Amino acid sequence: MQETASHLPTINPSALYRAKECARFYSIGLSTWWHWSKIGKVKRGTKLGSKITVWEGSYLLELKRELMDQAQGGEV
Repeated sequence: MQETASHLPTINPSALYRAKECARFYSIGLSTWWHWSKIGKVKRGTKLGSKITVWEGSYLLELKRELMDQAQGGEV
């Protein structure tokens, strides 16, 4: 994952990202990311193994747009 000058990660739509990288992308804590997944604010990731869960980069970018729209008072 590449970092921009402002230290925010750049998301590749065709890549898979683990929870820690997702949390960093949204500037939230890891426990918050898992909580969001548990309550349905974000979709549950894809299990690749017993201790490996990933989310698609394209989904993360789509979610970012939705959250920005919500923050600006738009409907999703």
